[in-house]
Amino acid sequence: MPPGTKGDPSNVTQPLPCLPSAEEDAIKVFVRIRPPVEGTLTGVDGEQGSCLTALSSTTIRLHSKPEPKMFTFDHVANVDTTQESVFSSVAKNIVESCMNGYNGTIFAYGQTGSGKTFTMLGPSESDNFTHNLRGVIPRSFEYLFFLINREKEKAGDGKSFLCKCSFIEIYNEQIFDLLDSASAGLFLREHIKKGVFVVGAVEQVVTSAAEAYQVLSMGWRNRRVASTSMNRESSRSHAVFTVTIESMEKTNDIVNIRSSQLNLVDLAGSERQKDTQTEGVRLKEAGSINRSLSCLGQVITALVDVANGRQRHICYRDSKLTFLLRDSLGGNAKTFIIANVHPGSKCFGETLSTLQFAQRAKLIKNKAVVNEDTQGNVSQLQAEVKKLKEQLSQLLSGQMPGDISVARAPSVGDNMDYMNTFIEAMMLLERSDSEKKALLQKVIQLEDLCNKKEKFIQSNKMIVKFREDHIVRLEKAHREGQISLSNNEQDNFIAELKEEIRTLKEQVEHHPRVAKYALENHSLREENKRIGSLQSVKRAQEVSAQMMAELEKAFLEASVSEKDRQVAPMHSTPIQLDNSSLMSAARMRERMLQLESELATSKQEYEEFKELTKKKQVEQESELQSLMKSNQHLENILDAIKENKRHEVSQLNRMHAETIKNMTTPTKAYNLRSRLVPRLSLDGISNGLTDTPKSGDVMDDIINEPIPPEMSEQAYEAIAEELRIVQEQVTALQVKLDEEESKNIKLEQQVNKLELCSTQIQELFNSERSNWNKEQQAFIAQIKSLEKQQQDNKNQEDVLKSEVHDLRVVLQSADRELSAVKGEYSLFREKQEKELSQLSARHMAVQLQLDNFRLEHETLLEEKRSLQDAFDNLEEVMKFETDQLKQELSDSKHENETLRAELSNLLELLETEKERRQKLTSQLEEDKESKTKELLQVVDENMHLRKQCSELVTKCEHQVTELQRLEHSLTSSKEMIADLEKKNTADKEVVVDLMNQIQVHRTTIIHKTESIDLLTRELEDINSKYSIVLLAKEECKTVNEEQEKQIEELRESLERKQSADNIEKELLCDDLAHATEELGKLTEAFNKQETMLHACEKELVEKEQLISELTNKVKLMTDLEITKTEQEKIKPSHSNSNSPVVLAQTPRTPVGNPYESEFANLQNRNTNLAVLISELNEERTLKNEEIIKLKMQLCETENMHLEIQNLQGICKELKSQLENCKKGMKDGNEQKPSDMQDLKREIEKEVSERMEKGKATEHILKLQAELEETRNLLCAKDHSLNELNNEMERTRSLEAKAFTEKEQIRSVLEAKYEETEKLSQELDMLRKQVSFLAEENGKILGHQNPNQKIQYLVKLKKENDKLLEEAEKLRIENLFLKETKKCEHCD
Repeated sequence: MPPGTKGDPSNVTQPLPCLPSAEEDAIKVFVRIRPPVEGTLTGVDGEQGSCLTALSSTTIRLHSKPEPKMFTFDHVANVDTTQESVFSSVAKNIVESCMNGYNGTIFAYGQTGSGKTFTMLGPSESDNFTHNLRGVIPRSFEYLFFLINREKEKAGDGKSFLCKCSFIEIYNEQIFDLLDSASAGLFLREHIKKGVFVVGAVEQVVTSAAEAYQVLSMGWRNRRVASTSMNRESSRSHAVFTVTIESMEKTNDIVNIRSSQLNLVDLAGSERQKDTQTEGVRLKEAGSINRSLSCLGQVITALVDVANGRQRHICYRDSKLTFLLRDSLGGNAKTFIIANVHPGSKCFGETLSTLQFAQRAKLIKNKAVVNEDTQGNVSQLQAEVKKLKEQLSQLLSGQMPGDISVARAPSVGDNMDYMNTFIEAMMLLERSDSEKKALLQKVIQLEDLCNKKEKFIQSNKMIVKFREDHIVRLEKAHREGQISLSNNEQDNFIAELKEEIRTLKEQVEHHPRVAKYALENHSLREENKRIGSLQSVKRAQEVSAQMMAELEKAFLEASVSEKDRQVAPMHSTPIQLDNSSLMSAARMRERMLQLESELATSKQEYEEFKELTKKKQVEQESELQSLMKSNQHLENILDAIKENKRHEVSQLNRMHAETIKNMTTPTKAYNLRSRLVPRLSLDGISNGLTDTPKSGDVMDDIINEPIPPEMSEQAYEAIAEELRIVQEQVTALQVKLDEEESKNIKLEQQVNKLELCSTQIQELFNSERSNWNKEQQAFIAQIKSLEKQQQDNKNQEDVLKSEVHDLRVVLQSADRELSAVKGEYSLFREKQEKELSQLSARHMAVQLQLDNFRLEHETLLEEKRSLQDAFDNLEEVMKFETDQLKQELSDSKHENETLRAELSNLLELLETEKERRQKLTSQLEEDKESKTKELLQVVDENMHLRKQCSELVTKCEHQVTELQRLEHSLTSSKEMIADLEKKNTADKEVVVDLMNQIQVHRTTIIHKTESIDLLTRELEDINSKYSIVLLAKEECKTVNEEQEKQIEELRESLERKQSADNIEKELLCDDLAHATEELGKLTEAFNKQETMLHACEKELVEKEQLISELTNKVKLMTDLEITKTEQEKIKPSHSNSNSPVVLAQTPRTPVGNPYESEFANLQNRNTNLAVLISELNEERTLKNEEIIKLKMQLCETENMHLEIQNLQGICKELKSQLENCKKGMKDGNEQKPSDMQDLKREIEKEVSERMEKGKATEHILKLQAELEETRNLLCAKDHSLNELNNEMERTRSLEAKAFTEKEQIRSVLEAKYEETEKLSQELDMLRKQVSFLAEENGKILGHQNPNQKIQYLVKLKKENDKLLEEAEKLRIENLFLKETKKCEHCD
């Protein structure tokens, strides 16, 4: 079926009207008016041949009488709508929904020849499905695989797709597989997940649109089509092409599988036998098609009734078509119906029924859901479930954080909402099931209660009747004085009393309160079982059982004593009195037993409560004792820990004293050794005997010999090691002490709490005990009152026994009357039962008849409704046809009048023609006369002309014959002329119309060429823009890939840096803590050294004073020696006589030499000390600054005070050691050089340590700077990452925008291709019409005037040349557009 003639570019990209959210899943309807066919152009375009008009994109008007009808749909397409606009309006959204996991269905509905197959597939003459006028199904393939490739490009390897195709047809209510030509009839089956499916249908996997085209063409060749009077290739079956789409997405070992089905249905059209003129097999096919379509209409009507709240059975199984499309019509699918209508006035009835069907279908609402399943690793799924449960709990509690997003990804965003709603639905389902079970159980119990209540009421009524009858009879007997009773009467009386006792028992059993109490008792028993499972309750039950046994024993003893008391009077009474008193005694016993049972239950409850309170008290006491024991145990442990710490502290002190002793012993031993050396040496002895001054010098040298540095270093290392061990032990002990103190505080708090609880429990127990005592007294008073009541009851029992004896005598007389009444009542009962059975049978029969009548009434109403619809349709058709016939009659009358006028004109022309003929005949006669005269005058020429004359005679004969023939033909030609004149007038009108149309078409062709030029230019611009966009897209892709790679690399580097930074941070924290400890130690050591320096300075001052004194003494000694030398010179004799003695007494070395050397050493030491002090002061200032900085950094440390205290203790110890050292220094000056060297070493060591600490701090600061730089870099990277994400989002939006623009451009191109195709077909058709009209016009004009014919032919030739040039231009443009389209497909 060819397309329409014109296309509107505005209709190409026009979207569907936005529907409200409530109609999201409603079936949508697209109405398309059939494009015209070749040869019917004038009949459709004109208003006279069309029965409907498209007013807008959503409304259509049907030209019915007396008033036109208006219909509103989702979209209405006029005659000029292109295939691309149909696809963009109908199939795009359905295909996108199928990609998201929804089921979709598109099917075309309408009468035969309305364009369904053309809409769904395209023109039937095209062998492939790449035609410009291809239908919805091929375009859906292209768009589907385009979306699949797009998703694969986005997701990469994380997402995969599987597409399977099947193609079936329903022919004469039998299903055949079009992909398997040898297949027999297939069957439909129903699956709980898949829905309705065809068993044995071939499903071929396709990976591209080309493969889908192959599957479609292979099945299309096997489809049944036939030719009818209304359609050259009419579909004789319903074709269903199904595409199954499965997508699998992997995220962290979790696989999300989505499956959907796209059903593309081409229905066969409804037919009328009088229109299609079918017979035989075609008539049978038409009946099957109409039957299935009527079932489809009934299903649509039933679904509309159900949507309106009516209870209707939906007959899906009446036809295989409706059963196959069950989910599409009223289930899990998004459905779009294309209603194809014929615009011709002859098809008014079918058009009206199609529009009514579409209007009903628009009211149906489906419930489409995403077909999704989740698979994966158990641990991953459990983690996902746990995460969802946490989110659900947070949502339910109202504490869901704002930054938690439920959706994982754009493709899974619909998945988290779905999981939350699914979990909520499951919870609601479980809750509703539990509530339903509880309510059902309650209903059953209430029904039992109602039944028992009814029985109780009936028994009460019967008892009241019996009692009233007995009372009346007893009153009569009492009045008549019938006191004596026979044995039979007594037996009857006893039987009646037994019957009454039995009824009373039943009454008691079926009492509603008893049933209610039974229900409560059942629930209480379950609660009792639950409580009885506890161990404390078991103990209480054992105790209560013992008490119950004791009470039973006491009760039995009391009852035996009562029986012994009542033996004598009971034996004294006669046997008849014993029998009469049984009922009253039983009643009293029952009452007494009831009271005793109530008393026992109350006692049992009291005992249970008592045992529970005891148990609670015992448990709380045991807990209190256990807590007190644990507290005592913890106190003992604390004392032991304290004692242990004291012991450890004493041990540490002892060890510290030993270390101090060990520190001092090496120097003393060395001194002793140095002192013992001169005593033990032989040279020293001999020298001592001979020369005492020399031995004194040796002793001084030995004493002044310095201590070796190895021993001093070992001593200091031992001291430092001991101090470190002691400090570590002290800190550890302090930490333990703090922990134990905190534990002790917590335990004391717990003990206080428990003591408070125990006091509260004790108070509660005392109050309960007082309450228990009160209740016990009340129960004892109640027991006493019950015993009194029992005694009163016994007295009443005796009285009642006597009354029973009297009443028994009275009742024996009433037995006979009762038996008679019973007989009458049994007869009446039987009669009533028979009547009831008859009435029930009659009632059942009447009910069945009523049901049958109701069903018949409903069927009649349905038939009436359908007949009414048919009648309305027929009435509309009749009105429309009568209007058409009236219009035709008026037109025929008008034509008749015109023909009569033409006939009168023709008769006038005929008369003029006769006159002309007469003139011609007269002229011929005159010519003959002139010729005879000439023959007489010209004799000579006669001989020459005889031959010619004979020839002329022959010719004349021929002419005569021809004249006769012409005369004969003249009469026929006159008739022909009349007919031709009629045709000429009509043809003239047609030619005028055609000329006008040709002129219009020329103008339209000119406009179209101009528009095509503009569009080609726009297309070139768009192609250039599109190529630029593609290049930009590729560049963006490459940039995105590079940026993603950079982001990944940056992430990895950041992770590595973060891990390295964390490790370095930990190391730096450790180093910092160690440095703080070392710093504290160094500060303490520095303070000590400073104090030592001050002491040394004081000592130096004292030594300088001593040196000054010694220098003065030396000067005095030198002056004395000078004076002595002068005196010796003056007194030589005296000196010579005394010279041996002086030589023996004076030393070898002068006296001032050792003092001078010592003085020099002291000055050197002073200078060195001054230099060291200056260096130390400088370093001290630097270190003070560093200390301030470090103190600012370490101000948050909590253990600083403890360490300072410990260090102060150590400092005191070191000060004591220093004082000892000072004492040792005062004892001997020989130790000063070694101490100064040790001090220098310590200072150097401290300086080196400070340098190392400075380096460490510099390193720490450097690391902090690097850390800050990495943080800044990380922030910059985060910022760049955010920018990249924003850029990614922008590129995605640009890509989506480019995609939509591309789709719009593609749809515009497709529409232009269709328009060019239509224009070429129209051009061919117009050429044929022009050639045909030219021939007809030439035939008409050729007999009258050859000059006009020549001019007309020249004119036609020029027009033909122009049209050929225009056609060539259009062909070139078409080729150009095809090439551009191929280039786009290649891109």
